[in-house]
Amino acid sequence: MKNKKRIRFLNGFLNIILVFTTLLFIILIFSAFKTADRNIINIILEIILGLIFFGSYFMITFTLKKILKLIRDKNPFNINNITYFKRIGYYIFIVGVTDAIINYPKPTNLGFEIMSTQYGSLKPIFFLYLVLSILSLILSDVFRMAMEIKQENDLTV
Repeated sequence: MKNKKRIRFLNGFLNIILVFTTLLFIILIFSAFKTADRNIINIILEIILGLIFFGSYFMITFTLKKILKLIRDKNPFNINNITYFKRIGYYIFIVGVTDAIINYPKPTNLGFEIMSTQYGSLKPIFFLYLVLSILSLILSDVFRMAMEIKQENDLTV
C-alpha cells in the first residue's frame, strides 16, 4: 500500500514537471520575440538551444514516467528499463552540454569557474550533469545484470 502511494505521488510530481517544462519553453519563445533590439539569428539560436534544453528535460521526465509504469506493473527488470536508463543518460548529457554552451559566456556569482578564459568558462553544474549521466548509464548496466540473473533464476526451477 505504501509503495502504491509513493508511485502515485511520483507520477503526479512528474506530471507537474512536464507541465512546468512545457510552460517554461513557451515563455522562452515569447520572451525571445519580445526583445526588439536583437537580430533574428540570435532569436533563432536561442529558440533552438531552448528546444534542445527543455526538450531533453521533457524527454527525461517522460522516460521516467515509463519506468515508473513498469515498476507499478511489478516488472522493473526488463529490457525496456535498460533502454530507458540509457536514454536518460544521453538526455542528461545533452542537457549538460547545452547548459554549458548557454552559460559559457555568463559570469558566475560563485567565484568558482573551470577552464576559464576571457570569453567565458565552464560552470561546476556541467560536471554534475556529467556525473548524473554516467550514473544513469551505470544504472542501465545494473538493470541489465539484474535481468540476466532473474532469467537464470527463472530457468533453474
